[in-house]
Amino acid sequence: MTAYAQETPCVEYGLVNGFTSGPPGYGGAFAVVLACLAAACGADDAIQRVKAEVDTIGEVVVIRNGTGLWRESEQWQVIEEFRVGSDWGESPDEGLVRSLNTSVTLGPNGRIFVLEYATDRVVVFSHDGEFVRSFGGSGEGPGELLGPMAMAWDGTDRLWVGDGRGRYHVFDSTGVIQKTVPRILWAVRRIQLPLVWEAGGTLVEEAGDEGVVLFLRVDTLGHFVDTMAVIPAPETSKGFRGLRFRPSWESLHFVVGYYSPDLRWSLAPDGTIWSAETGQLRLVQIAPGGDTLRIVETSHRSTEFDRRDLAMIAKGLKEAGISREDVELVRPVVHGIHVMDDGHILVGIVEEVGEIPSTFDVFDPEGFFLGTIDLGFGISRRNLPALVGDTIVAVVPGALDVPYLVRATIRRAR
Repeated sequence: MTAYAQETPCVEYGLVNGFTSGPPGYGGAFAVVLACLAAACGADDAIQRVKAEVDTIGEVVVIRNGTGLWRESEQWQVIEEFRVGSDWGESPDEGLVRSLNTSVTLGPNGRIFVLEYATDRVVVFSHDGEFVRSFGGSGEGPGELLGPMAMAWDGTDRLWVGDGRGRYHVFDSTGVIQKTVPRILWAVRRIQLPLVWEAGGTLVEEAGDEGVVLFLRVDTLGHFVDTMAVIPAPETSKGFRGLRFRPSWESLHFVVGYYSPDLRWSLAPDGTIWSAETGQLRLVQIAPGGDTLRIVETSHRSTEFDRRDLAMIAKGLKEAGISREDVELVRPVVHGIHVMDDGHILVGIVEEVGEIPSTFDVFDPEGFFLGTIDLGFGISRRNLPALVGDTIVAVVPGALDVPYLVRATIRRAR
């Protein structure tokens, strides 16, 4: 690779996005070195800036990030606006979120809609967290839900809810059922799945099978239209294939759940898909048709097992009688990926295995690593948050795993 280096004492972040190729004769490969000197930029900027190396391999853009573009004065701040929740009540209509397996969306009137898998209902809150109503409920009748796991607003202010029994339920913004439409997906996993409404009047569904994640388009009659990108998942370790867990194998559950290689992904507003395997901070951007567009590598996160990791792995494998050589295990780094409306990417970072992380690395829409933020709360894989502009609304676990509805705002440096 041929590299072109440019050093500058104080470079504004916007210049980085302007670099789309190197100077003539360098074949489009270049390195950007940003240095910020105390004399030029002030005391809070007296740090060595990032070195971001960009290359093109065939048609794929490869970005190799350094340690971040933000100066201290440019860090994003997260301001929590409210947190609603308490101990469980007796009635599901008390106005409390009761499930940690949820999707959240903001309605056309600014209200917050929370879809709960465990209670088969949608709970509605005002923009400031006051309970408004709930609708749905368990059953197979019109407007009744069974294992709901996806929802989205269409272009006419109707809420589409996909349940685990092959149905879409279409509600108006007050919760009145409008119609029920067949759904080509049934319960593939008992976690929340993204459902996206496209301007052309189709829904994008996420489906998963062993070894792949794929996206499907369906029309408003529930008919299959076409298939989008297919993402291969990491291969399952041969030592875990066909293994039947016993309740007493708690530590083996932990090993399989956290240390087995897995895939994380998120559908971006432009229709592309960002994905990463859990064992390294390496993002891949895929076009709707499946072509790889961009690979983003970032090396500041450790992938090494610590003593606690090794002890837990040894205990779990010993319980199951599995040799360490028979399984592929990784130290998880990536917990989840969330793409914001403007294309910025939030990557949940695992700092302690088994804990829901509140630390997120931030990348710009092109994949340049900006820096790190702390939300002040964790977002579980069972919970799909609403990201609207710089607002985050999510259901998060509190003490004793009691769920809380939280709304926070990202305050960007100006």
